[in-house]
Amino acid sequence: MARTVVLLLCLVFATAARGQDFFISLTKDRWTAGQRIEFLLFPANSEMSEDGAAPPDQLTCILSDNGRTYSVQANRVEPKNMDTIDATKTKSPSRYAFDSPDRIFGTVRMKIAGIDCPPILFDIAAQKESSAAEADYTSLDAFFALYQPYLKNIDAYEPMYFLIGTEPEKSKFQISFKYRFFNPESDFSVRHPWINGLHLGYTQTSFWDLNSSSAPFEDTSYKPELFWLSKNFVTGEASLKGLFLQTGGQHESNGLGGEESRSTNYLYVRPVFIFYWKPFQSGLQVAPKVWAYVGNDNETNADLDEYQGYFDLEVTVGKQNGFVLASSFRWAKEGASICLDLTYPLHRLFFKSLEMYLHAQYANALAERLIAYDERSHAFRLGFSIVR
Repeated sequence: MARTVVLLLCLVFATAARGQDFFISLTKDRWTAGQRIEFLLFPANSEMSEDGAAPPDQLTCILSDNGRTYSVQANRVEPKNMDTIDATKTKSPSRYAFDSPDRIFGTVRMKIAGIDCPPILFDIAAQKESSAAEADYTSLDAFFALYQPYLKNIDAYEPMYFLIGTEPEKSKFQISFKYRFFNPESDFSVRHPWINGLHLGYTQTSFWDLNSSSAPFEDTSYKPELFWLSKNFVTGEASLKGLFLQTGGQHESNGLGGEESRSTNYLYVRPVFIFYWKPFQSGLQVAPKVWAYVGNDNETNADLDEYQGYFDLEVTVGKQNGFVLASSFRWAKEGASICLDLTYPLHRLFFKSLEMYLHAQYANALAERLIAYDERSHAFRLGFSIVR
């Protein structure tokens, strides 16, 4: 308490000397990394509370510790009974709150962007200390994560599954992930928010002949891509909860050479519409996608576009903790293609602690496999997925 009063007096005198409009006071002296931090923003003189410009509903706070800089958004919160500082009763302070970054600790300097006020210093304790930290080192993953600060940037992307066909030679599995390049909490990202949408994506789809004695892979598609994903354009209480725009470039090839080589490149645009009804925990996603071929291999798959087309419509519907049905429909010169995926959480059937999905897939499609893009696939597959 004494420290808070001293800091407040120093800030008042500094404000008067430099003619600043506001000054800051924290509601307590010490915080913990990741904790919600609250502070008060005072007008520098009593007249400002009546005649001056009021502070905005949202502030950008610049936090610095040990040479690192973070930018966080503080939102105005409802006033509480503020009995820590008597001046609050006469100078109409505004109360703000933000969640501190998990990685920040020590003595922290906070400055508010766009507001004429002096910075303030305060302490943030590390999130995990001594005995608690030692308890975390009981697994190999805990030690691995110590040297992998960027793991939080990796996320699931397309569905990931392993499916066995009713005709075993048509079995299939897929892995996929995406990686965000920039830390959204950094000062650079706050100044240039569009860069938070830059991602690296990778999807690999393999067709496995489980009917042969050697179980060879019949074909594999490797699909690296660079793309930009927008923030949500929708705000409000309507049924449309999400509107996103994804655009980028993707390479697809089967990694083979000679006459069996297949490869192409796409530039695409994909808007995503998401409807969600919270009382029913049910949602609908509609994602049309259009693309153009760039640098297609005209020696081994010159007419790929006639079988794969230029348009895909993805529609997904289901309950949050129940059945989800995803459909993909393509149209090309040589005919239509459709793929249906039905998933259900396994823990609701048996193995209460097993976090996977029962997955059934039906495909009636052209160009499902690059090696035989001009042939139509008919397949029913059953297995499990970890991302649906």
